[in-house]
Amino acid sequence: MSAMRVTSAVLAILLAATACARAASADPGAIQLRVMATSVPVRAGPGGSYRELARVGMGQVFEALDRSPGGAWYRIRLGRGLAGWVLAELVWPFEIVDEGTLANASSWIGRHLLGRSRLEDGRFALSVGAGALGAEGLFVVRLGIRPSSHWLVELSGSQSAGRLGSLLLYEVELLVTLGPWRPIVPFAAVGGGGATALPHREVELFRAGTHPLVSAGGGMLVALPGAITLRIDARQMAVFTPDDAWSMLAVTGGLMLTF
Repeated sequence: MSAMRVTSAVLAILLAATACARAASADPGAIQLRVMATSVPVRAGPGGSYRELARVGMGQVFEALDRSPGGAWYRIRLGRGLAGWVLAELVWPFEIVDEGTLANASSWIGRHLLGRSRLEDGRFALSVGAGALGAEGLFVVRLGIRPSSHWLVELSGSQSAGRLGSLLLYEVELLVTLGPWRPIVPFAAVGGGGATALPHREVELFRAGTHPLVSAGGGMLVALPGAITLRIDARQMAVFTPDDAWSMLAVTGGLMLTF
């Protein structure tokens, strides 16, 4: 046996071992088999002493018609009314998922875990959230106005307090939503404003005072049952001083109310 065949067989054995328990309990007719070796003999019975009917190659897929009592052989359909047996160690068993099953699962999630999008329920929105600015904590409040179904203009104020001192952030942001109709609505955001630094005396990230601020990022709105909308935001914040620039990622999660 060539080195390539040995390598293919070893790989097939390792892959098939992880699926054997699941495949053994499933209906053989629902299992497909992918050939994992370069050349696999198909025999007339479940054993190496049976006559060879044909050979199948790596990557070919066949339906499993039956499996031997010991589980070492699969019976496959070759076509033209022929069927034969292949060694289980040289094929990879897998199941084809019914698209109806996926649709039912999606429908169940929509009915029980998600709610109706409320972006069109009112013209204004109020959001509160908490998270992290770099390694420090962050608390944020946002008040928004919706001029159209795809746009939201927000005024935000946030505070980060930690070992480096306090940082007050305030900005105007423009959010572009990808449709207000679905329970899960992603959005992109860009904004600008100012940042007021109140550093500790012993640690100063940059000088105290107010500096220009810009941000860019996005997030996701997830409508839950009832009047609750979960909001997840991520922004890359950049603060500019006369001597340097400072940048850090802000990630928050919270709730939004429309009215």
